Amino acid sequence: MGLLTAREAADYLHVSLFTLGRMEKEALLAPFRTPGGHRRYSQEMLDHYLEGSRSQRANQERRILVVDQRDQLTQALAGAFPTCRFTRAQDELQVGIKLAEFKPDLVLVNNATRDFDAQELCRRLCGQSPDVKALPFPGPQRDGRNAKGATDDALLDALCTSIAAALGLEHRGETG
Repeated sequence: MGLLTAREAADYLHVSLFTLGRMEKEALLAPFRTPGGHRRYSQEMLDHYLEGSRSQRANQERRILVVDQRDQLTQALAGAFPTCRFTRAQDELQVGIKLAEFKPDLVLVNNATRDFDAQELCRRLCGQSPDVKALPFPGPQRDGRNAKGATDDALLDALCTSIAAALGLEHRGETG
């Protein structure tokens, strides 16, 4: 099998020549060079790149923003979902900043907070961007139970199940 020119390689990958050059600069591809300095690509090299980019997309890290006063919940969720990245916001101003900087896939909003209406915040977040999912959750009170009497462990298990369903992730149902 022969080597492909830069134009042929770009066509094979369905990208522009500019993008192909950028991929080389980012060390995603390492073409062979002719004595005249022209780039040549093997089909095997291009197939290897395509396979790697597909698996990378499939395993792409999910980002979750937790709107809660307590950091313990964010830490517990990070332990339950080690392939996800978590951050926390305590108020609506921080939520706006985190949306712009962190770009979460899912926003979890504690219903038990008195600083804002969690249901309304979720509606606004979902209306702003179709890519962001917002999910209210019944947060615990100071005694470690929510308004319905569920314990922190039960709340965490239920929240993990909701996260897994919302993002299409696996969760075994064991949080601690």
